Amino acid sequence: MQNKRKLLISLLDRIEQNNLTSAVEQMWNEGLLDRTAVERLYIKREVGRRVRAGESKTKAIGQLSEELSCSYEKVRAAVYYKNKIKGKTNGNSY
Repeated sequence: MQNKRKLLISLLDRIEQNNLTSAVEQMWNEGLLDRTAVERLYIKREVGRRVRAGESKTKAIGQLSEELSCSYEKVRAAVYYKNKIKGKTNGNSY
């Protein structure tokens, strides 16, 4: 898609070319990243990591909600979030 390429080039022109971490941090600071989507991705991956390490999903969700100082339901919702547009799970599965 031609427009996608133009948009990506525009984004690359906007960020510093130092390293990946500083580029992502700059994008975050400029509001170019969706905070909710980033939080959801982190939560899904962290719960998945803990489940693979042997914790129950319920315990992993409970502990992570305490660590993040948010509700159990917020973490649970992020774990089970489905992209309604595409109709499939958003993010990596575990």
